[in-house]
Amino acid sequence: MRFRIPGMRRLRSEGATASVLGRLRGSVGLSSPVVRRMAAMLVDVLIVLESLVIALLFRFDAQVPTNYWASFWWFAVLSTPVFVAFLLESGVYKNVSRYTGVYQGVRVASATALATGVLLIANLGLERLWARPVPLSVLLVGSALAYIQLVAVRLYPRVFYERSLREVGERERALIVGTGEAGVALARQLWRTPDAEMKPVGFVDDTDGRLRGGQIEEMPVLGGIEDIERLVDEQGIDQILIALPEASSEEIDRVWRECVKTEAEVKVVPKLTEFLGRATVQLRELQIQDLLGRQPVEIDLDTLAEFVNGKRVLVTGAGGSIGSELSRQISRLGPAQLVLLDRDESALHYLNEELARDGSTSAELIVGDVTNMEKVRVLFTRLQPQLVFHAAAYKHVPLMELHASEAVYNNVGGTLNVARAAGESRAEKFINVSTDKAVNPASIMGATKRLAEMTVRSAADEYLETLYASVRFGNVLGSRGSVVPTFRRQIEAGGPVTVTHPEMTRYFMTIPEAVSLILQAGAMADSYGTYVLEMGRPVRIVDLATKMIEVMGAKDIEIKFVGLRPGEKLHEMLSEESERRAATAHSMVFRLLSKDPPSSDLLEVAEEISFFARAGDDEKVLGLLRRSVPNYPVVESGSIPEAL
Repeated sequence: MRFRIPGMRRLRSEGATASVLGRLRGSVGLSSPVVRRMAAMLVDVLIVLESLVIALLFRFDAQVPTNYWASFWWFAVLSTPVFVAFLLESGVYKNVSRYTGVYQGVRVASATALATGVLLIANLGLERLWARPVPLSVLLVGSALAYIQLVAVRLYPRVFYERSLREVGERERALIVGTGEAGVALARQLWRTPDAEMKPVGFVDDTDGRLRGGQIEEMPVLGGIEDIERLVDEQGIDQILIALPEASSEEIDRVWRECVKTEAEVKVVPKLTEFLGRATVQLRELQIQDLLGRQPVEIDLDTLAEFVNGKRVLVTGAGGSIGSELSRQISRLGPAQLVLLDRDESALHYLNEELARDGSTSAELIVGDVTNMEKVRVLFTRLQPQLVFHAAAYKHVPLMELHASEAVYNNVGGTLNVARAAGESRAEKFINVSTDKAVNPASIMGATKRLAEMTVRSAADEYLETLYASVRFGNVLGSRGSVVPTFRRQIEAGGPVTVTHPEMTRYFMTIPEAVSLILQAGAMADSYGTYVLEMGRPVRIVDLATKMIEVMGAKDIEIKFVGLRPGEKLHEMLSEESERRAATAHSMVFRLLSKDPPSSDLLEVAEEISFFARAGDDEKVLGLLRRSVPNYPVVESGSIPEAL
């Protein structure tokens, strides 16, 4: 029978139990660590004595000959300090009882084994000199009994503590999907956090039914993934917690398909890299990238640290989506100096505040424009950057169709200015951030990025002391130019979600993944090259929109097809027919080998087209762009089939 003091649950939930116990301990003098350790040693002495007595009684069926008692008692009394000495040496007396775990059990086992060995040797040695004090079976059985009780007396406070934590008031009921280490760790954390908003009631087995019907952390494994809908109804589940941090997106999608059939809120345990260094597992909302079929990117941090550490680094376009993430990741790699250049002073200010909060390398902020060659030259002369990451660019495809001169002046002229300044100041490496829209471009933005790549290639031939490279990749999730923020705003507004064409596809990658691979490509580059990132399989935009509607829990949101906008293509490519992929040291970074020789006068072409762009002569600009960029323009129809 269990007795309960009225109001004790309330005291425990308010954290008062600890203070009450603290006052009780203080009143009896148990607050001192020395006193607590001495009390623990006394208990251990009594356990050892009691265990040896029971072993002796067991040996003689409780009919111990009188002549055994005299030698037994002095040997048993002398045995206790041997046990206590080895226990003290093992460090078990420093352990906090309520956190006793496997390691403490191993320490007790080690101490018990050593003590038993010493006593066995002593017992056999005394037999040669006088007589064996106790039978060997008594010592062995007594030691085994002592070990069991020494562990039990340390485990009991842990069990009591765990039980007390589970006597909680009303909380939201949570179902944990995943029976691996992440799921178990999450269950423990929820039970041990007094102010947690939810309590776990059971697990969903993700191991093809091998664990169903069993128990983990005294909680049942209630069923499999296909049972989620039923379990939510039967168990009154409020939250579904997906604890499968290393699962593929296909597995997560399978779980998600079952979760959306319920009214429960869904959260996920992120991958290890997302909460590394934190004290606890951090839950977050399910995100669209969890469902898009991308495998985790493995990054060689040692290579990146060697690449960046101690270097003066310049990032252009630092206020943008890619530029700001470049700044974050570079700042963690220990650069000697980090210089951030952007004409958006607000974006620079907020980025600098973020870096300061994270304790990263302090940055020098430069408000300026890459199209201002005088400003760029002064900047390079004064700061002498060793590594240059050029991310400044216009990227909104339909908008740039209306402003051809601005697109060329910024994307081509700006790249030309920074590339030349890097060569003139003998920077070690210049890394140009490009896009898949540069391949067979159908838009002005894509054509300008392709011409920027070609300009960088020509700069590599002119400035031989600087290593130039371009890194090409597809769409990034969450960037200001991505469809994801647009879809999110449309869903929050109640729809409709506008999709250009039912068959349109795009490659997607998260911003941190893309930036990590840009850095990886930059670190590996040992001569000029255009590098392309492994983007996985292309995703249909309509599928992305559908999944976002589901993830955001929206209902009755219409998807409306509006046709391709100016400059858009149905499908993007990462390389042209004249380019051949070659493997690099990283499985997700490829070098493109082109069959076409570089043009010898491209820097002059870039300078000429930038001159007309600055004057706003769109007709001249477009004429030069068409003559300079291979395969431009590629035109695709934006019509929608009548059936749709």
